[in-house]
Amino acid sequence: MVIWFPISTFFFHEGKIKNKCSKVVLVIWLSMIFIVIQIFTATLSSWLTLDQLRPRLPPSFENAGYQDGSFLKDLITEKYNCSGKQLLPLKSVEEYKSALTNGSVSAIVDELPYIELFLAKYGSKYMKFGPINQESGIAFAFPRGSPLLQDFSRGVINVTESETMMKMKEKYLGFSPADKSQPNQAPPQSLDVQSFIGLFIFMGIVIIAAIVTSEISIMRRNKKVLPITSSSDT
Repeated sequence: MVIWFPISTFFFHEGKIKNKCSKVVLVIWLSMIFIVIQIFTATLSSWLTLDQLRPRLPPSFENAGYQDGSFLKDLITEKYNCSGKQLLPLKSVEEYKSALTNGSVSAIVDELPYIELFLAKYGSKYMKFGPINQESGIAFAFPRGSPLLQDFSRGVINVTESETMMKMKEKYLGFSPADKSQPNQAPPQSLDVQSFIGLFIFMGIVIIAAIVTSEISIMRRNKKVLPITSSSDT
């Protein structure tokens, strides 16, 4: 109904519009409909395309690499129901790159510092993806009631959350805090109503101006019509 009405006014004699201001409003209306349809089509295409291009974790971790000698093999087999027969142990970031390049593995599962070290060296071709699992790692043991516990914990927090850690990452890993885990990815741009806000404001002004002009024209036309009086002789 929204599209049929303006089209019928152009192609059917019964709906022919003679007022110029009405024609202007009709053209603006058709333009708005066209823009809305284009926004919907572009948004739908963007959703479908991004869904196909979005990286996904492999359905099975059978063909994955891990750091040789680490606890990650047991973690993968227990958490992801993997047999572990095809898991490939790797010893260095160079072996990570070689295995990913020749297709020996489809993904690398490793601790976050080593992944960041790998991305700092080969980040232009690879990316970090997937959830980051918090697992038990290295810890320090103190006797109960030890006065060193609070001081040691506070010192670790101060180091990890201070600028010293950021400077160490910049120096040894080659990226700043502004660099995310996927530096080679740019946020997708999409069309929305905000992209055409200026055009919509212009259309609204034109429509209001056309309506006001039409009303003024009708009022002037009515003023020119004089009442006809008739007199009869008696």
